[in-house]
Amino acid sequence: MSPVKSWRWKYRFMVSLSLTLVPLITGDIHVMANPTLQTTKQFVENAQRISEICTRLQPSFDESRLCVKVVATWEGLQACRELTSLGIRTLATTLFTIEQAILAAEAECVYIAPFVHELKAFFDETYHDGEPILPLCVQAQRYFEQHSYVTRVKAAGLLSVDEAVKLAGVASLTIAPNLLHTLSKSEELESQLADRSLFQEKAMLEGQAVEHTTFIDDEAKFREAFAKSAGGKGQIKTAQAIEIFSEYQIKAESMMRDPDLTRIG
Repeated sequence: MSPVKSWRWKYRFMVSLSLTLVPLITGDIHVMANPTLQTTKQFVENAQRISEICTRLQPSFDESRLCVKVVATWEGLQACRELTSLGIRTLATTLFTIEQAILAAEAECVYIAPFVHELKAFFDETYHDGEPILPLCVQAQRYFEQHSYVTRVKAAGLLSVDEAVKLAGVASLTIAPNLLHTLSKSEELESQLADRSLFQEKAMLEGQAVEHTTFIDDEAKFREAFAKSAGGKGQIKTAQAIEIFSEYQIKAESMMRDPDLTRIG
């Protein structure tokens, strides 16, 4: 199989799998752009191909429901900016800092997905992430509201029910089935749960405010601020998350090279 045909088959398979959810949900379907890519042009072309495959596989599909997940690097977020102008909706993933959130909002991403915990915590049982970034979800949502950005916070990477309760009030939430099941069995009153939320008015007012700033046309300014954020930890967490996603991308590509699988269909 030629490299081009192999690439098309891999994304056809992935998009086809995502499209099976369309009749089952009322919201968006999310498809991740290849995290191993490096340049803005590559991310843009990748997202365009994903959109094209959606239309080819299911001509009746409402493309406004497609949201392409793009890594929150300078190159990835500049791609989101261009994709927005092309009518392709985006989500900024692998996001751990307010600087990334601000640039994503300027790029008019539909969502940002702050990872409460480092991705490593989900793949290495011996690793303990002692610094969950719950406050960033509050800080980013407050910033978007204060400065009239359309971008919404879609928190991800939770490890406990308590963390889910603390994020009650976030615009959107990715939550694992086991945590959702536990929450469904809770007998606490809604008011009791609300009191534990970081999004309560008092907590919001006491949260650290961020003055309006801009990074969209200043790469050097963004890179410097991002590198310094949380003493450099945000940059390290982002790189680690991209590395993990890339590893699984490569594994998926390897699986797609299996002759028995590629002969299907």
